[in-house]
Amino acid sequence: MKYAQPPKVYCLIFLIALVTVLLTGCGAKTPASAQQGTQVLLTNIEPRDVDGKNEIVIEGAGPILQYTSFQLTEPLRLVVDISDADISKFSTKMNVNSGAIADITPSQMGTIARLEIALSQAVDTKLYQSDGKLIVELAKPVEEAKAAPEVVAPAPPQQEVPKQEQAPQPEKATATVVSAVQASAGKEGVKVVITGDGTMLPKAFMLKDNRLVVDIPGTKSRVKPSVIPVRKGGLARVRVAQHPDKVRVVLDLTNPLEYTITPEGNTLVIAMMPVSATKPMAKLPQEQTTSPEPEKAAPSGKEAPVSQEAVAAVSPPTTVPQEGAETQKQSMGASVNTLLAGGSKFTGRKISLDLQDADLINVMRLFAEVANLNIILSPEVKGRVTVRMVNIPWDQAMDIILKMNGLGYVLEDNILRIASVGALTKEAEDDMRSKEAKKKAEDLITRIIPVNYAKAGEIEPTIKKSLSPRGETVTDTRTNTLIIKDIARNVDEVVSLIKLLDKPIAQIMIEARIVEASLSFSRSLGVQWGGSQKLDAAHGNPIGITFPNSVGVTGGPTMGATPSGSGNFFVNMPAPAGAGTGGGAIGLTFGSLSKSLNLDLILSALESTGEGKIISTPRVSALDNKEARIEQGISIPFSTVSASGTQTQFIDAKLSLVVTPHATPDNKIFMKIQATKNAPDTSLSNAQGQPSIRKNEATTEILLADGETAVIGGILILDRGVSYTKVPFFGDLPLIGWLFKSKTSTENKSELIIFITPRVIRQEVI
Repeated sequence: MKYAQPPKVYCLIFLIALVTVLLTGCGAKTPASAQQGTQVLLTNIEPRDVDGKNEIVIEGAGPILQYTSFQLTEPLRLVVDISDADISKFSTKMNVNSGAIADITPSQMGTIARLEIALSQAVDTKLYQSDGKLIVELAKPVEEAKAAPEVVAPAPPQQEVPKQEQAPQPEKATATVVSAVQASAGKEGVKVVITGDGTMLPKAFMLKDNRLVVDIPGTKSRVKPSVIPVRKGGLARVRVAQHPDKVRVVLDLTNPLEYTITPEGNTLVIAMMPVSATKPMAKLPQEQTTSPEPEKAAPSGKEAPVSQEAVAAVSPPTTVPQEGAETQKQSMGASVNTLLAGGSKFTGRKISLDLQDADLINVMRLFAEVANLNIILSPEVKGRVTVRMVNIPWDQAMDIILKMNGLGYVLEDNILRIASVGALTKEAEDDMRSKEAKKKAEDLITRIIPVNYAKAGEIEPTIKKSLSPRGETVTDTRTNTLIIKDIARNVDEVVSLIKLLDKPIAQIMIEARIVEASLSFSRSLGVQWGGSQKLDAAHGNPIGITFPNSVGVTGGPTMGATPSGSGNFFVNMPAPAGAGTGGGAIGLTFGSLSKSLNLDLILSALESTGEGKIISTPRVSALDNKEARIEQGISIPFSTVSASGTQTQFIDAKLSLVVTPHATPDNKIFMKIQATKNAPDTSLSNAQGQPSIRKNEATTEILLADGETAVIGGILILDRGVSYTKVPFFGDLPLIGWLFKSKTSTENKSELIIFITPRVIRQEVI
């Protein structure tokens, strides 16, 4: 029993030693394990000026291997993200105010250290590594004002002014506020007036995508709204944006325009005209985009680190306001099918990307930052990206990168969800199956729906398409009622559809005016003259020979009474009515005392004028898409004799209007019209004295607004004639030829015009 106790003590000592060894071993392994997940601690952020350029040197406790950078606007800033880095040593904003750098704001986002470098103006940037340090280099400010010379309107011929001469500017700018921007467009071109509280010294340049940029240094904007739509004269809109040291006015053009900028007191007048077809276009500058500098060689004996630089130059620079989630939703679409297909329209802000073996997750975070969207990434989203894209919409760039990696995206409100195409497709199919299963599990309800204006049987085939496979309809013809049985949601849809279809049919009044106008004119001029000459002893003028001892000369047979009573004419061509019985006539008689020589002359003239007008106005009311007819007239009997006997036929001579109207949703009326005005004409009769039928008809289709009047047809007949009756040869003699001829002039004019006026009959609601 004395020797039993020592073995227990030895066992206890052995156990204590074993635990100590285990704890010591675990403690020895902890540094190695911790080192694998430890972030690089950033120890120094130093802005400095080197050779006229601004640099920011970022140092860490270890080499900086992964980084991404991109530029954003509103406000203008450069964002640098460093993966697996700790920036907790720097927690406050660093005010720099040197060159293009205004300040630097550090922040920690999970395992990513972010530096937001506020810029006073757009500059070229590039990032590179040097001895394990990350160098952010900002070049000299971009000289945008030198990008394109202003184009002025041609000067008067007497002045030799260069075509691209800069408009005169005030020597000193005194304006501090831009208070208003007004835009107008007319036949003379587009005019934009910028108003300030003093004289302004603008800087203007044209960008390659038809955007005129006007910068007004040293001013603040009080212009509301900041976007002024124009949509006329080649100018789409005018946008106003505030920058740290200036106000920028951007004119978005739909086609190239020439422009002049003229200071007038406290205003700037921008006048723009279309570019002349014969004038060469001014060369437009290309937009400045940042590009990464090639990586420097690593020191000997060390491997060069892989650069993951991604420089995103947002276009247009510093002028496009930050897009909200609602805008992005419209541009990207919300349906899964469209998103999986990639879509054919991309309307996102344009960016330029240069990615070299960049992590796909960081690239997607970059797009979410540019679009101001929340982002959720599926666990299968992984990979590396190497692309170079210049000036394309960001949503198109993201779509291409996702396609390359077999991924798709869905936008729900302002949340962008990215997963594999297969997962999204399966999700859509599962959602569809879930909906179908819910439909099959729902209880059926029955609803009786009376139909007021339409026929229930006519709309039944239409509503059946909105029912589920379990749904059914029954039509009660006697009461014009539909009985619907289906799930509640489908029944509600059918009820809404019936309310849209069961509407009163439009009633339309059509009024036609058939105007017949006639004008007749006739003028006749005639002459009658004759006489007699007797040479004999009885009249005291014998001829003095035995035979013949008397000679007599006289006209033809009598044609009517004459002043002398002789009744004989050499020329007998009176006006058609006849001298003494119509028109006007004058008779002259010349004779000797012995009546051996007599001369009679009658001049006659007749002129007649007639004017007539017939206006027929048929009216008829009709339902939409229903034919209506109205007629008024007589039926004239016509008899024909044949071997079977005498047969009588009736021919209609009537006024009629036949129309089929249709009222369109945009308050227009489409009509098929047949207007007829037939009447008997007694002036043209057959041998039995039966009159002929004078026809006036028009058939057409026309579209008119409610209450509008149009001429659907017209016929104008003009009949002119001149006839002469004369004695051969003598009637053609100058002057005296009128003693041997008569003239009749006629002119008949008839015109038919048909007017049509439709009106929708609206019933007043009491």
